[in-house]
Amino acid sequence: MREKLLRKWGRFSATHPWQILIGLFLVAAVSLGSVIYLYATKRFTMDMNWSDMLPANEPMAEEFDRILKEFKSVSNTIVVVRGKEKGIKKFADEIAPQIEALTEYVDEVYYKIDKDFFSNHGFMLLKEKDLERTHDMFKNLNLISLLAGINDNFEEEYIGDDEALNTKQKEDGAVRSLDGFAYWITTMDDFISWPEMAKREVAEEAVERFLYGDPYFISQDKRILLMTVKPTFTEMEIEKNTVSTNSIQAILDSNLAYFPGVKAGLTGNIPLQRDEMYYTQRDMVFGFILALVLVVLLFVLTFRMLSIPILAGVNLILAIIITMGLVAIYPGRLNTMTTMFGVILIGLGIDYAIHIISLYSERREIDSDSTTAMEEALVRSGGGIITSALTTAAAFFTLSISVTRGIKEMGIVLGMGILCAMVVTMIGLPAFLAAMERFSLKFRKKPFQPRHIEFKALENLGKSVSRRPLIYLLIGVVFSGFFFYQYKYRLRFDYNMLNIEPRGLPSVMLQDTVLAAFDLSVDYAMVNASTIEESYELAEKAKEMPSFSIVENIGDYCPPMEKQERRFVYINKIRNLLTQNKENVPITSANLQDLAEQLERLDMNIYELSQLAFIGGQDKVDKKCREIIGDPEDPNPKSIILNLADEIKKNPVRAVQALNKFQEFYVPVLRKKTFDMANPEFLTLENIPYNIKSRYVSDNEDIFLVNIFSREHVWNFENLRNFNKQIELVSERVTGVPPLFLRLIELIGRDGRRATVLTLFIVVFLLWLDFRSLKLALLGIIPLIAGGLWMLGLLSVFGMMLTVVNVIGIPMIVGIGIDDGVHMLHRYRVEGFKRTPRVLLSTGKAILLTSLTTMAGFGSLMIAKYRGFVGLGALLVFGVGACFITTVLFMPSIISISEKIIKKKSSKGK
Repeated sequence: MREKLLRKWGRFSATHPWQILIGLFLVAAVSLGSVIYLYATKRFTMDMNWSDMLPANEPMAEEFDRILKEFKSVSNTIVVVRGKEKGIKKFADEIAPQIEALTEYVDEVYYKIDKDFFSNHGFMLLKEKDLERTHDMFKNLNLISLLAGINDNFEEEYIGDDEALNTKQKEDGAVRSLDGFAYWITTMDDFISWPEMAKREVAEEAVERFLYGDPYFISQDKRILLMTVKPTFTEMEIEKNTVSTNSIQAILDSNLAYFPGVKAGLTGNIPLQRDEMYYTQRDMVFGFILALVLVVLLFVLTFRMLSIPILAGVNLILAIIITMGLVAIYPGRLNTMTTMFGVILIGLGIDYAIHIISLYSERREIDSDSTTAMEEALVRSGGGIITSALTTAAAFFTLSISVTRGIKEMGIVLGMGILCAMVVTMIGLPAFLAAMERFSLKFRKKPFQPRHIEFKALENLGKSVSRRPLIYLLIGVVFSGFFFYQYKYRLRFDYNMLNIEPRGLPSVMLQDTVLAAFDLSVDYAMVNASTIEESYELAEKAKEMPSFSIVENIGDYCPPMEKQERRFVYINKIRNLLTQNKENVPITSANLQDLAEQLERLDMNIYELSQLAFIGGQDKVDKKCREIIGDPEDPNPKSIILNLADEIKKNPVRAVQALNKFQEFYVPVLRKKTFDMANPEFLTLENIPYNIKSRYVSDNEDIFLVNIFSREHVWNFENLRNFNKQIELVSERVTGVPPLFLRLIELIGRDGRRATVLTLFIVVFLLWLDFRSLKLALLGIIPLIAGGLWMLGLLSVFGMMLTVVNVIGIPMIVGIGIDDGVHMLHRYRVEGFKRTPRVLLSTGKAILLTSLTTMAGFGSLMIAKYRGFVGLGALLVFGVGACFITTVLFMPSIISISEKIIKKKSSKGK
């Protein structure tokens, strides 16, 4: 039945080519118009978020999407400014208003603490334990008494408390306090050493640094400053991602020219999304063009003429356009995986054209007219084309069982594409060839004659295999064993998501810069709560976890009322102390020694803190201590505190005069600012500034966000796994890019295994239906299984790893790699199982060409900047090449051995 239909279609194509081609071009035009219309009306989109790859009903993905919509601050752009302290601070002050002027895309820019809020409510934000310890420090603000109070507090807080530095936020608090002390001591020194520095505003700055720390979000070494840009949109709005990132980058570029020595770049999820989109689109365009060029070049080299590859190329482009129209209707979007479908179809879809053209050129030399040649070409190649297309499409459609949306949609898109390529080729290519015949006769006055090229090497291989099948089979088995070892014991999975991004991408590299400078991973986890109290409890629980760096929540700015009521007692005590004791005790030569002793005591306290930090592994605290007191291992450590004490002893008269002036300037400022910080007013959501509240509280005030940052590189697998385990201990509702990515890896692994096994069963079933023989069906998948092992082994041999992108190629290769075996078996049935040389000469040539063109198509992915595509291209190139070699190695060997066994049995029977 199938043979009759193919013969009839061959005759119809040869006699009615123009009608067929007109109909085909009309369908393609309608498809292209549909794509343009649906894209213009936003019903056909490109979704590049990793969360879009997860199942639609995945709770973690649903939670992530919900948070994205409620909190614009989750979608952020981070400006990383590098250089000397004064320069980067001035640069930040300069560009912040310029960025905020992009009102269509930018809501706010954060790069300093909210000093106004902190100066009015600072003590209400401190924990009860800290207030209890520090409130006595403010009973006397004169310099000697203040230093004594600082020392008392220091010894109680750090030296006598084993848990003083047991969390990252306590470490950061210690560094911030030390930084304030250092600035205070340096200012005292400046007043003594540089009389022109003895100004009221200098003393006021020292007070602010002492109370608030450095207002800028700046690294400990003062070389890197962070600016967070809160957008007016979410990262899911791809067009705004691109425009806003380009606009901010333009502001950076235009200002950097005026700040020599300052460097600035962008990172965060919005710039990374923009970069992914840009490079993905660029890679697909370049890959598509390169794949088309390579395929055409292979055609030209094989058939020694230009018209044949042009016909095949136009036919293939029509198939891709029609596929695009179907994709625009369903699933109605392209994701990170499906953007490459055009490149993949060039590699796979051209195979069907090769088989038809190869058989047609062969039959054209045998048959007297083109109609008969077309009939015979379709009869001899059509069955294999249809079966291989169905098995490949079935393999891809099998991916639709995946719960992962990305893989499911990839299976559907590629399955539709393969069927479109097969149908368009079976319908259109014979008509193209027939039209070319007519065109050649009419204008060139000679018949169109495709050149028939024979690969004698394959025929010779067939003869050799027929004579020594067991040797070739053993060779194949030995190589399969070697590659199995490579796959089983040496192949690894790369869990670092950043390793699939383009190499050298600033938005990726700057993440490492931020991590090194701040112990802060840009990608973080999130948990939502329904009340302030719940968010505070979750945050406090998270702060005790060793893998976490910073934990943010609204409770840091609006603590639960129960906590505020307890703090209220100590805040009133501080106010009373500030009000009661206003005695001015000047510094005299008589008490100057007391001042020096307090400085030496402070130096010793910081030395002890340095030792504790060194033993406990708190490197940043240790480093900050060494900046203040010098390196203890240095014979002459340069301590700014001891230097000040020595300066006071050497020049007591000048020291008394300068320090009294410093005390005169700072005391009233310190008293007022401390009094303001000791504001007894209770904090509620109503008096929290918008720029703080909007980061942690939804507009309806029904969702309270807790952000959890890793202190280590979250894309190291062990770190990622530990981070994920610990956030799961905090809450079951955790979401965010790191846990989403880990969940995606788990689902892809599970879906890939299921899809691979199911695909093998479906392929065997389809082969059994086609050949009506289970033995032939099983024979057809032997080269496929061996080729799969070779593919994974080759990946290891070349030092590559599996990734979340290229692992998708494993179930894909099941459908792709079966083609060679299907065509070989079909040709064996036509020629006979004893004619291995003939089969390899004819069909072997075709499957070699299809393998090369498919490898060329997939190989074009290897020029991509996006390393995920490079890995996928490499795996598929290895897979297609391995399946070709195992097909021409195993199948002829097994068939030849079987034929010899049958021959021996029949001879014994006689």
